[in-house]
Amino acid sequence: MHDQQYERKISFLDWGIILSAILLLLVVFLPQSIWQEEVRFRKEGRHRLSAIAHAQEFYYELTGKYTMDGKHLFEMVEAAMDSLIADSLFTGEQVLHLKGEAYPVMMERGFEIRVDTTFSSPTDLYFSYNDTIYMVGLNNPESGNVDTVYVNVKDLSRYKADEKFREIYSSDVVTRSEIRTDYLRKKYHLNNSMLYCPLTKDPFIFEIDTTGDEDVFSVTSPLHVLEEPYTESRYLVFSFEAGNHGYITGGQKSWAE
Repeated sequence: MHDQQYERKISFLDWGIILSAILLLLVVFLPQSIWQEEVRFRKEGRHRLSAIAHAQEFYYELTGKYTMDGKHLFEMVEAAMDSLIADSLFTGEQVLHLKGEAYPVMMERGFEIRVDTTFSSPTDLYFSYNDTIYMVGLNNPESGNVDTVYVNVKDLSRYKADEKFREIYSSDVVTRSEIRTDYLRKKYHLNNSMLYCPLTKDPFIFEIDTTGDEDVFSVTSPLHVLEEPYTESRYLVFSFEAGNHGYITGGQKSWAE
């Protein structure tokens, strides 16, 4: 009987040690997971603020003004970009047609590239190709000798047109590799969900200051104007604190990068 009670006490002690170890791990790792969640939402909120601010600058370039309509904002920027991708000559004073309405815009050359490089994620693509290298001779009037240079096929015609050109002595085919940055493979679209705070689902706050010489656009997170900090319960004993996602005024961010 004594041995059974002793074994039962040891069993309880073992379980107590196991539970204590589990609780210790939870106390260490759960706050870290909550902190990572806070960082993820903060990054997403600020990413959406930045996307809206950039889109407004593109909209201003197109129309000469800002807009308080977020959905129209995204539609105009996307439509202008797609129009230039489809027709590279769609530049200068043009008219965009959206939902039965005509909007006069000023399309600058390269607009679609600047939009893509602003919103899309770049993808590095590796290309291999064959290049023909020629050894050509050029007369040197000063020395009276013939200088030899190596040129690739795309520059050959320019050298052959030179009055100093003498002849092609040899050629060789080499394989080259290069990295090209592509922005269309992971093309980014301005989705209307980006007009809302990822946490509260409230719309971001638009403001246009027209009191100065130039209009100034501001976009603010709804978390920034809350009277009390936004928090949520996590795992009964912990809390998720959203923090302040900030605002952007005139292209200036309220947070440090």
